[in-house]
Amino acid sequence: MVWRFWLTLVGLALVFINLFLAAAVYVDAKRRGFGQLNLPPGLWALVTFFFPLWGFFIYWLMHHSTLVVRDRPPF
Repeated sequence: MVWRFWLTLVGLALVFINLFLAAAVYVDAKRRGFGQLNLPPGLWALVTFFFPLWGFFIYWLMHHSTLVVRDRPPF
């Protein structure tokens, strides 16, 4: 009986973490507009919700890492 409580608690925590990551990605993607893959913010949020670690990592890699090619001013 006690294991059901802890399993439910862990399950709810995982759902809330997924929702938080998806909401954070959605807000950031909406602020930036369409990204490198021309995916809308809602699709980024869905990918992050259903694949939390991979979706968040790929979004971060494409938008916030040092691998992103940003427009640089000419010399």
